Amino acid sequence: MRYCESPFFYKRRKTREIVIGDPMNGGVIIGGDHPVVMQSMLTCDTMDTAESVKQTLELVAVGCQLVRITAPTVKDAANLQNIVAELRKQGCLVPIVADIHFKPEAAMEAVKWVEVVRVNPGNYADSKKFATKEYTDAQYAAELKRIEEKFAPLVIEAKKLKRCIRIGTNHGSLSDRIMNRFGDTPLGMVESALEFAHIARRNDFHNFKFSMKSSNPKVMIECYRLLVARLEQEGPDWNYPIHLGVTEAGEGEDGRIKSAIGIGSLLCDGLGDTIRVSLTEDSPREIEVCRDLLAQIPTLTVAADVRRLISTSGNSQSLLTSAATCPFDPFHFSRRETPEIELADGVKCGGEQLIRVVVTKATWDKVAP
Repeated sequence: MRYCESPFFYKRRKTREIVIGDPMNGGVIIGGDHPVVMQSMLTCDTMDTAESVKQTLELVAVGCQLVRITAPTVKDAANLQNIVAELRKQGCLVPIVADIHFKPEAAMEAVKWVEVVRVNPGNYADSKKFATKEYTDAQYAAELKRIEEKFAPLVIEAKKLKRCIRIGTNHGSLSDRIMNRFGDTPLGMVESALEFAHIARRNDFHNFKFSMKSSNPKVMIECYRLLVARLEQEGPDWNYPIHLGVTEAGEGEDGRIKSAIGIGSLLCDGLGDTIRVSLTEDSPREIEVCRDLLAQIPTLTVAADVRRLISTSGNSQSLLTSAATCPFDPFHFSRRETPEIELADGVKCGGEQLIRVVVTKATWDKVAP
């Protein structure tokens, strides 16, 4: 299973283009050769139209290209009409994403007014009862049919209105059905998203993207890599764009470090077409971190220069061959085997020893007590 061309060279994953809004009138195109799009989210009550407009304008002022607004109820979803109308009246053309979790009827209302509807497969068509049940293949198929009956109307409406859908699974909100078959695992998250993608494709709808959200960067990284590997297995036309984010990363240094680990690792894999840094701070602060992360991505020019350098070295063929295949299993942790050695009397490292942390003498004197 392969999630990137090489773990040694940067090359951005080639995705199909999806259109959000009217690109000639404030919309954006995601995927292909287009730059990674920066996204953020409002923190106010969706029923407060004035504050929603104010926060949106503040985000756009610092460079936000997609703004997400939560719409938990039909009433909230209906008020998106007023928010979008006021934004357009003020000349703000930024595309709006409606964040839907539990109510298909809220999604059906939101799709009338916004450019993107985000649905969580774990909540959208399934109620969480924390029930343990072994599904036969026939029962599982019946459940999938029931899900299609709930999700297909949104797909059909989105296709008619030229909207986009984000299929976003969340670690911790998988359905009982997925939990019972796959467990609370990255594989469960991926399979949950693929079920909804199959429904979209059966309705000849392709204007969608994926996200795999977790507050644990390690889980999030594994989920995205596994998703892309599964998309590769499905076929070349499954090259849908990916939205990256670490859920509830936190604030200050902690939130930035978690985001850098999760989002940054995947960006360097060549993955990601939109990103959001989820800080518990004022939303405009998220955009400056997005910009900092994107600035770290190697360019294709640098990657090409490295390839040329290797091609002129004496061992170019073996280096390029090893670079073309992943030399380890990226989906399961395995510590590199090393011999155990003694650094000083009674101080050992390597082998089965715990990882040693090295600090300066000044730091040791300060923290040892």
